[in-house]
Amino acid sequence: MDQSDTFDARLPVAALPIRADVPIDPLLAAVVATLRAEGLRPAGFLQREGTRLEDLVSGALYPITQDLGPGSSGCRLDPEGLAIAAAAGIAALERSPDLLVIPRFGKAETEGEGMRGLIGRACERGVPVLVAVRPSSEPAWEAFAGGLCQWLPPDGEAALRWCRAACAERA
Repeated sequence: MDQSDTFDARLPVAALPIRADVPIDPLLAAVVATLRAEGLRPAGFLQREGTRLEDLVSGALYPITQDLGPGSSGCRLDPEGLAIAAAAGIAALERSPDLLVIPRFGKAETEGEGMRGLIGRACERGVPVLVAVRPSSEPAWEAFAGGLCQWLPPDGEAALRWCRAACAERA
């Protein structure tokens, strides 16, 4: 994975590696806030408290975890909640947003579910995609992205530079 600070904004997707020392959710929230202040219209989601996705277009909150009961140690991810959010994201693409933000490429996406269809649909429509990728999902991400992805350092300024350039490239 190349995380150099130089990038090719013609690539339709940029990935931010999720690292323990960089809080990715506040980073993405700051990027979205700055882009909005600059007049851009991002679609997609921000993850809130690790349990909900906030729709950047409607403001709706989608629960993405489920209660497995006392003593459970299995995956709490709620595939139905994630599918409902992804469907809302696909509908938001009809409004021709400037950018799509995906807060995680994780277990569900690695297994072929989650936000994979939404990312693919955005690429089909020429909407640039910024996605955060879990370390355990990097090999699956690389296979999914098929060489059309620019890795960025996990840094808000690098993400902003790519987003601005990708949106300008699309205009």
